[in-house]
Amino acid sequence: SRWILPALGVEGDSPAGLAIEKLESSLLGIAVILALNRLAGQSLGSLYIRRGNLRLGLGVGLAAFAVMSAAAIPVAEMFFKGVNLSWARLLSWTPWVLICVLANASNEELVFRGLFIGRMEPFLGRLATNVVTTIPFVVMHAFTSYSLDQFVFLALQLLPLSLAWCWLMQKTRSVWGSILFHAAMDIPIFVGLFSQM
Repeated sequence: SRWILPALGVEGDSPAGLAIEKLESSLLGIAVILALNRLAGQSLGSLYIRRGNLRLGLGVGLAAFAVMSAAAIPVAEMFFKGVNLSWARLLSWTPWVLICVLANASNEELVFRGLFIGRMEPFLGRLATNVVTTIPFVVMHAFTSYSLDQFVFLALQLLPLSLAWCWLMQKTRSVWGSILFHAAMDIPIFVGLFSQM
């Protein structure tokens, strides 16, 4: 982002700057996953990039999006250090929030679930695969600084959500619902981050 942000005339410590950086890093991660998958002779379906049960996946994902969009301000204030929030501020950030949550969720769902569920499930079964893919996902978030209470965030929010995203991917045999559900749950996190800029 050192050359992208200046070329666009965007400050790094702004909602637009954070969104561009998140998009850049996520696209890089996704490109690497897709390239390595292709080099390994695997199809996109092996990463769960397929239709699957699209009705169930989109239904759950869009319902979560509606709920978290409506609850973004109180959830951001209660759990993610949101300050001086109003609907006017939130609406002005909408494009940047959408870029952040969709880029982040796409990257993390492919890395933590798309890459491993299909390969582990035949050996471990659904439940063990769900747990085994959830542990590194939760541990990776152990050193974040955007939550007010790290234990509440990791044990009471992220752990059950990660299990739910994995279950949804297993149930729908597709990444799309899991990405939308994950993106929805990231909305108050980015709202909280933006409010501190």
